[in-house]
Amino acid sequence: MRPGHRLAVVATIVAAAALTGACAGMPRVPAGEAESAQDQRAADLYIRAREQFTTMADELHTVIMAIKPTDWRVDQGQYGARPSGCQVGVSSATGYSFTAVRAIELPGRDAAEVASAASDAFTELGVDADAVERGSGDAREVTVVGQSDTARTVVVIRPVDGRVLVTSETACAAGSISDILTTMFGEELYPDDVWRRLPATEGPSSVPQFFFPPDGPVYYDETGVPLQPQPLVTDPPIPAR
Repeated sequence: MRPGHRLAVVATIVAAAALTGACAGMPRVPAGEAESAQDQRAADLYIRAREQFTTMADELHTVIMAIKPTDWRVDQGQYGARPSGCQVGVSSATGYSFTAVRAIELPGRDAAEVASAASDAFTELGVDADAVERGSGDAREVTVVGQSDTARTVVVIRPVDGRVLVTSETACAAGSISDILTTMFGEELYPDDVWRRLPATEGPSSVPQFFFPPDGPVYYDETGVPLQPQPLVTDPPIPAR
C-alpha cells in the first residue's frame, strides 16, 4: 500500500471512530417517551383546531339564526369540522383550514331585510361587515361579508328564488391534517362513509361538534339522503385524554 493511500485510510478510520463516539455520547430518547411526546403534540394540535373550528361555527350560527331561526341545510356536505389542506402564508409549509356552508330558501323574503339581519348579527359579534349589490333582474345578488379574527363569512342572497347561502372559512393554520382526523374520528383507519357521521342540518339547538367516534350517531343513510329526524346532540362528546 502506498504511503498516501495508507494515510487516507487511517484518517477515514479515525473520523468514523470519532463520529461513532460522538453518537454514543448523545442521549437517546426511549421509544416510549418519543411516542408519548408525539401523542401530546397531536393532542395539543387537536385542541387548537377544535377551538378554531368552534369559534368559526359559533359566529356562523349567530349569523344564520339572525336571518332565520330554523333548520338550515349543510350545503355541499360542508359541515365545516373536517379540515382541508392549504398553504401556510407564502411559505412551502402545508397546514389546514375549515370551511362551513349553510343554505336555505326564503322565497318572498326581501333581500334587503335578509342583508340587514346578517349585518346586525355581524355587529353583535363585533365584526365590521360590508354589503354589496350586483347584477339586475334574475341575476341580482346581494352579498354581505364579515371578517373576524378567526374567519371570513360571506352571505349571498338571490332574490330570484330566495336562496341564501352562507359560507365561513378560516385562515390556513400550521398542523397535520392526518393527526386532526385521527383524533376527530377516533380511529386511524376510518371508513369511506365517515361523512355520514357529520350533521346534515343546523338549527336553533345545534352546537358545534368536533368529535365523531365510530359509536356516535349518523346523519345520512347509505345513499347520502339526510335522516329525518336528525339526531340532536346538545352535549357534544370529546375524546378521552
